[in-house]
Amino acid sequence: MWLRNCWQVAAFAREVIGGQLLARRICDENVVLFRASDSRAIAFEDRCPHRYAPLSKGLLIGDVLRCGYHGLCFDTTGKCVQIPGQEHIPSKARVRTFPVAERHRLVWIWVGDPERADPALVPDVHWLDDPAWVASDGYHRIEANYRLLNDNLLDLSHETYVHTRTIGHEAVAESPITIKVGERAVHIDKEMPDCTPPPFYQFLGRLKPTDRIDRWQRTVYEPPGFIVIDVGVQARENVDGANRVEGRVINLMTPESSTTTHYFWAFARNFRLDEPGVTEFLRANVGRTFDEDKDMLEGQQRNLGAAAEHVFQLTVKADAGPTQGRRLLASLIEAETRGS
Repeated sequence: MWLRNCWQVAAFAREVIGGQLLARRICDENVVLFRASDSRAIAFEDRCPHRYAPLSKGLLIGDVLRCGYHGLCFDTTGKCVQIPGQEHIPSKARVRTFPVAERHRLVWIWVGDPERADPALVPDVHWLDDPAWVASDGYHRIEANYRLLNDNLLDLSHETYVHTRTIGHEAVAESPITIKVGERAVHIDKEMPDCTPPPFYQFLGRLKPTDRIDRWQRTVYEPPGFIVIDVGVQARENVDGANRVEGRVINLMTPESSTTTHYFWAFARNFRLDEPGVTEFLRANVGRTFDEDKDMLEGQQRNLGAAAEHVFQLTVKADAGPTQGRRLLASLIEAETRGS
């Protein structure tokens, strides 16, 4: 159902705070995150080896995590360093740890084979901490399988009908797409020439509803749940006071379970950088847009039930992107299962 030998987002870096424990479920693994005294993010299995109590209910004392049930203490390597009432510490008194990398203001985790956890493979989302860009970010917990979120982002025609108040208009559904499939990525481009700007882009580009623009959406998908969309609009003629809009919609989906997903998102922009009001506008309106997606996706999941595989009765032309995305994901999962 999911790819394990890959980096996935566990948390925003700001969520992992010194002296505090953060519990999170990732690919059906219960994980507890915390910061060591040297500021490194650490990830343990959220289970004490003694009586399987959640370590997230314990206490962090310096660099030692003390279980809140019977007081066993573990250092940052997962090794037990103290058992109350006895001197001997069995070799089995060890907590499983997960490789962690911190990059681009995110904490990434590797839940597969730790020997394969190469930090060089962390996906590139440099827009989140590049001084030439400003990012508005957020988080949604979606009660739907992560592949449904992938489908949603690989078929943006839904914007016309789901997001009428912000980014949707007829051109999104009616414009054709081009698809390119590589060994580890799917590229989907949609060009929308000579259309009018929806409300979202009217504000960002200082445009009127009747202005004519060229609009684009250029999507890159890398399994299991990394999707970055180059979006923007440009006025076709000189419009007094208008500006070019160029952004990156960063979508990072981490499976929580077979029917729930952690959705970390951001809209990074390279225009009107010194305007905090634009940052807040984006955070509020992108968040509202994803609220609409959440409502639709969770309804979809309820109709699908708990089935591991999704079999749809009808396919239309707009499904080309999601279909290619699912095929690539399935091929990588199959290869991982074979050990290749």
